Amino acid sequence: MEADYDDMDEDIPEDAMIWNVPLTPAPLASREPSPHHKSSQSSLRSSNSPSAGETESARSARRPRSSLGSQHRIPLPRSATVATFGSEFHEPFSARDRTKSWQADLSDEARTVALALEAYAARTSGNPTSADDKKDGRPSKGRSKTTIVELPPVQKSNIMIDPLPISKEKEAVLARTRPSWLPPKCRKEEQRHMKEWEKMMAYALEADKRRAAKQLEEIETQRETKTSIERLWEDHVLPNWDAVMSEPRTRELWWRGVTPKNRGAVWVKAIGNDLALSEASYTCALNRSKAVSDKIATMSGDEISKSKEAAWQAAISRDVPTVFPELGIFACGSPLHDSLKDVLLAYSAYRSDVGYVYGVHLIAGLLVVNSTPAEAFIALANILNRPLPLAYLVQDRAAIDRWQSLVMTTLKYKLPALHEHLTSEKLNLAPSDWLEPLLSTLFTRNLDPDTASRIWDVYIFENDKILIRAVVGLLSRLESKLYGSKEEVLSVLGWEANTEVWKSIGTEDEVMKAVREAGKMSDRSEKADKRK
Repeated sequence: MEADYDDMDEDIPEDAMIWNVPLTPAPLASREPSPHHKSSQSSLRSSNSPSAGETESARSARRPRSSLGSQHRIPLPRSATVATFGSEFHEPFSARDRTKSWQADLSDEARTVALALEAYAARTSGNPTSADDKKDGRPSKGRSKTTIVELPPVQKSNIMIDPLPISKEKEAVLARTRPSWLPPKCRKEEQRHMKEWEKMMAYALEADKRRAAKQLEEIETQRETKTSIERLWEDHVLPNWDAVMSEPRTRELWWRGVTPKNRGAVWVKAIGNDLALSEASYTCALNRSKAVSDKIATMSGDEISKSKEAAWQAAISRDVPTVFPELGIFACGSPLHDSLKDVLLAYSAYRSDVGYVYGVHLIAGLLVVNSTPAEAFIALANILNRPLPLAYLVQDRAAIDRWQSLVMTTLKYKLPALHEHLTSEKLNLAPSDWLEPLLSTLFTRNLDPDTASRIWDVYIFENDKILIRAVVGLLSRLESKLYGSKEEVLSVLGWEANTEVWKSIGTEDEVMKAVREAGKMSDRSEKADKRK
């Protein structure tokens, strides 16, 4: 650092010049405590005055053979690092001489700075000796890390560009801000670039701090919002259900999502019970299903192969463990395995004309997660009685075609390029090939439980029309992956879809924003419709 600041006083501001500063820190044996302690100041003053019984010869022997002399003007670099200029003296100070010299010749301000520099030297050497480094007579175990960034390393040679070994002359001029195979910088340019680099790093540290503070603020805001929404559902909506549902502003609540704590109670109320089912209905249907199971156990192999009920119950036992495998709550022996199986068995007995259809296990699984088995059974029966799910449940082709036509019309309006690709003759893809896996399972097959629940938070209030918007919104999130061949499209949307692709669909809020946008018309289209 001496070389960096040699003959460069013009680059150092005046306020960095300090008069009357010791050239070297005092020896460890003679260092005094920090000057802000009164006891330390009194000991400094007493050490300068001779004792009453001390002779002139003793005082003469105690005088230093060399002294600091008159005022010295030492430029201090901005990095607050102290350089040692011991070469100015022909022989070193003893501990006694050094103590007297810097106590006698230094001003109060210089002594304060000197003691601070000694504390810095103690920290860097691992020997804390100042009063600030001690607590209850014991040295502190460590200090907080500095926030100043480290300097970039010296640019060493790159063996792929400069394979020859570095000479001593070249090593002497290697810089921190220029590759070794380029001509070296002059000292002033290197010094200027290092100062600019330090400023940029300081700005980067501040930007990181601001970014971290903003993230913490966003997390806290989300937590407070979730708490306030939860309190709103509990204290305002659920106790006053009929009155609150008639208010237009309540619609914004379910678009923002129902909190998991209140989701079960809200879903039960919002789905309703048009079929007038009860817990007794669930118990009765479950008992009939168990009676069929006991009858199947006494059948022969040929009779079992011809029995629809036996096929339904075998399919239920096969499909229950596959529901939301990431949760691990429906596997054999898991807490909700028997609950979901009972709900499906009861529904197959309740709708004996339909029995069990693949996909119902996923819908029932989302309900069982949020409510009791009896409540899940009642909600399942009422949801599957809505027009769109019922069309897929009973395979009403006319109704299915109408719903699919509505989806394709909306898709053509919102995503014309994707619509043209999916309906092209070259692709040869029927709408039912990719729409049925989405609509017949109400999005529970491809989406994770949390995202599917957010769509359901709106679906249970706004009925089947939201499913059309949901299909278009989800396609808009996956559009970049749907311009391939038929096999590639089906690998995203078909029954054998890759679930990993759906993990990149985005957060719950991003998905719901896309679903909401899918139902909006542009201003230009609205004006055109008005003119027509």
